[in-house]
Amino acid sequence: MPRIFARALAASLSLAAVAAARAQSTASATANPADAAPVAPAQIMTDATPAHSTIPLTLEECVAQALAKNFGVQISNYSVDNAKQAVIIAQSVYDPTLGVVWQKQFVKQPTITNLTNTVGKGAKPIQDNQSTDATLTENVITGGTVTAAYDLARNYTNSLQSLFNPAYNGLVSLNVTQPLLQGAGTAYARALIQIQKLGVAIANENFKSTVLTTILNVETAYYNLVYARRFYAVAQGNVDLNTRLLSENTTKRQTGTLTDLDVVTAQASLALAQSQLIAARQQVENDEDILLEAMGEREFRTAVGVVDFPPLPSTDVSFFVSYKLARDNGPNLAIAQNVIEQLKLDALRAKKANLPLLNITGGAAWIDTQHSYRSAEDNLWPGPGYNWNAGATFSIPIGMRASRAAYRQAKDNMMSEQVTYDQEDQQLIVQVRTDVRAVAANLEALAATSQQATLSQKQYDLQAAKLQAGLSTSYDTLQAQTTLLQAQVSRIQAEVNLRLALANLHFLEGTSLDTYHVNLK
Repeated sequence: MPRIFARALAASLSLAAVAAARAQSTASATANPADAAPVAPAQIMTDATPAHSTIPLTLEECVAQALAKNFGVQISNYSVDNAKQAVIIAQSVYDPTLGVVWQKQFVKQPTITNLTNTVGKGAKPIQDNQSTDATLTENVITGGTVTAAYDLARNYTNSLQSLFNPAYNGLVSLNVTQPLLQGAGTAYARALIQIQKLGVAIANENFKSTVLTTILNVETAYYNLVYARRFYAVAQGNVDLNTRLLSENTTKRQTGTLTDLDVVTAQASLALAQSQLIAARQQVENDEDILLEAMGEREFRTAVGVVDFPPLPSTDVSFFVSYKLARDNGPNLAIAQNVIEQLKLDALRAKKANLPLLNITGGAAWIDTQHSYRSAEDNLWPGPGYNWNAGATFSIPIGMRASRAAYRQAKDNMMSEQVTYDQEDQQLIVQVRTDVRAVAANLEALAATSQQATLSQKQYDLQAAKLQAGLSTSYDTLQAQTTLLQAQVSRIQAEVNLRLALANLHFLEGTSLDTYHVNLK
């Protein structure tokens, strides 16, 4: 955008200079011309026209508001919180689970079906049972499961064969299941938690990347707005230049030294300059909206105040220093490294899953039957009755093709991400080298254009003095003024380019956080 407008301005200035040259070389006069200057169209105000403010707006203020309100920063912050919750979810797999079941059952048989259901006085067999079961189950880090149970039951029947009626039963048991091959070991179990913790690290690096990108976007929008407003001032100066040219040509036509063509040419040049001024004003308004968007403005009602370049940061750059900072602080390589660690853990779990299933189980229980709940509970622990169990489960898919393929996939993913890391490192080297050279080149360009602007100003001052003394022509003066305005635009562009190159380099280094005192913790 700035270069396009600069070329258009140069074309307009050249047209003005040509018109001035024609004014110096034409000696004939003709009939009355249209002497009126083209009237600049009034600015049409709409509800999208931004408000104006004379209050200074610093780059630091823009960055601070952007970090507080920018949508991308807010979304990324939620992603960090989600990653932290994922760790809790993975850890909660090993939280104990308490279960309580209460049940009551009543059964009335239609008739006596066996001798154990013998009842008196022709009554039908009845069973009235009630039980309360409490269990505590916990997954252990070795991959096994431990379950403890405590049961109390009341069983009533009208059978004459029942010695305890009602009978109160108590039971306490402990059962363990432990894999020995597939899914066994603390490393296999902890891998899922470690993967989620690495996910938090990745989310934090993504958040850091979002903050750095937001800062860079604000810096870019701010510098572009400074350029657009200064370019608008130059375009306004171009309008003033062409206005003076038209006034001079009109006067000289009235004296007979110029023709109508010279006046019309000056009018066309002024109309072009006014058109370019309108385009420059529109660009200023667009750049104001871009800055407000980067700052997180939602309604675009805030007036953008006076913007100006902040003090120039250090331009003493070094590839090796910047590259080390980029590797140590930049988020991209850190994200890739954490992804590699996640895939290593995936490969570990896939390797453990590429084994036959062999689980062992064991358990023991103490049981008691008494005439009341209290007696059943009090006499349970000495263990008047008990049972135990032990067992093993083995299974293996013939060929184990699926698990082996899954393990190879996990290793391929890990190696692929390692190549991606190397690629990111290579790209980082190229980007740092490019930005270091850009800073050096734009620093030289700024010095050259500053010198050019200074010399052009001196040249214009001397040429204007010669014109006042009658020793020069208006054509020479306009040429000097054209050169001056072009030099001023070139200097502004060079300073913007230098600051953008530094902003890009600090973005790669991650040092933008220190510049604006941003603490991500």
